[in-house]
Amino acid sequence: MTWVNGVKINQIYDRKGRKGGTNFRRKSILVSYVGVFSALSVGVRLAKHAAFGSFQFINIPLLFSMLAGALFGFKVGFGVGFVSFLVSDSMLGLGLWTLVDGLICGSIGGLWAKVEDRDFTINFLLGYLSTFAYDVLTSWILYVMVGFNPVEAFLIGFVGLFLPVAGGGVLLIGPLTESSTALALAFVLPKMRNWLYSSGYVV
Repeated sequence: MTWVNGVKINQIYDRKGRKGGTNFRRKSILVSYVGVFSALSVGVRLAKHAAFGSFQFINIPLLFSMLAGALFGFKVGFGVGFVSFLVSDSMLGLGLWTLVDGLICGSIGGLWAKVEDRDFTINFLLGYLSTFAYDVLTSWILYVMVGFNPVEAFLIGFVGLFLPVAGGGVLLIGPLTESSTALALAFVLPKMRNWLYSSGYVV
């Protein structure tokens, strides 16, 4: 669901303004959106990994998941987040983190279906908070899963965003990742909204 010129839109339309066909056709379109955005997410993440290794400075799957959720609704946003991690981790290394990261990423991306069309600053702030929530939640859950009690897990995960603890080696890695992901979202989202609207396809 999105907002165009102050009007809430939650249906797929063609170039002539007609609602998109049967339920099967609409589901097929949504699946194709998941496939396209997931492929872009996986490709960009693997390219980043090839160029910079495992150094994390932007959350590619979450970025594409939030874009997909904002533009095409919860199901697409969730699907892109989960599939992006599942496919890319199958090449970079699968583990318990794949399930945790995919579910949290998909859930946050899907919730962007509820975000109305906003200006650059609001999109940046919401993107930053979304990425921050992802970082805290995934770290907390994974630390609990390896044996830390919930309070210790939360503290280690939170502090680890700013200081190199529990195996980390980079200062302020959290704010760096959150800022770059939010900045990319704030730049790209309005351009994609405008392109879809001018092309006659609004969801």
